[in-house]
Amino acid sequence: MRSALLPLLAYVLGFFAAIPIGATQVEIAKRAMADRLDTAGMVVAGSVVSDVMYGAIALFGLAPFLSDKHVVGVFGMVGAAVLLVLAFFTFRHVAQAAELNTGSPAVHSRPLSLVTGFSLAVTNPPIMFWWLVGVKVTQDLGLVDTFTPRVSAVFLLFGGLGLGSYLSTLAVILRRIKHMISPRAQHRMHVVLGVLLIVLASYLLVTAVRDLRV
Repeated sequence: MRSALLPLLAYVLGFFAAIPIGATQVEIAKRAMADRLDTAGMVVAGSVVSDVMYGAIALFGLAPFLSDKHVVGVFGMVGAAVLLVLAFFTFRHVAQAAELNTGSPAVHSRPLSLVTGFSLAVTNPPIMFWWLVGVKVTQDLGLVDTFTPRVSAVFLLFGGLGLGSYLSTLAVILRRIKHMISPRAQHRMHVVLGVLLIVLASYLLVTAVRDLRV
């Protein structure tokens, strides 16, 4: 019975871990509002691959390498640069089009969307702490005594499914409500998304400089 609850707990933890808004959600929103669930799904896939990769690093004992503040700072700098590039293309699209369904090539390209999802998530090493918290919760509930390689693999699999489920649900919902919003409102939402990307980039830049000064 305990082992049967492990996948469910991992799924729920993954689902809720994906809820806080970030750059990945912004990119998913841009594609969903442009009627491109396929490329939104590629962003989801890239993000989940990165998060599960960090989960593997955390669960299989390589976390100390990325606990170095300077390493985290470098990741933050890279993340800020990626977000600023995305913000540039977002605002360029706003200047060129009145509606969201004729976005930049990056919005319509599956390979670029996959790379975007991965590159945004890979600049967030702290996601490892979520996996470690999940391990602690699982052990505190008595579901698992020791995280063997098999147990860790199950935890990563269902945690990743939870992450992907929330992001995919978000894309579907945004695409549905898109048709209830006027073109002008869609245009303004795209502006808001661009501003949010800049805010997130600024936050990453500030925290990266702080980490590099340690």
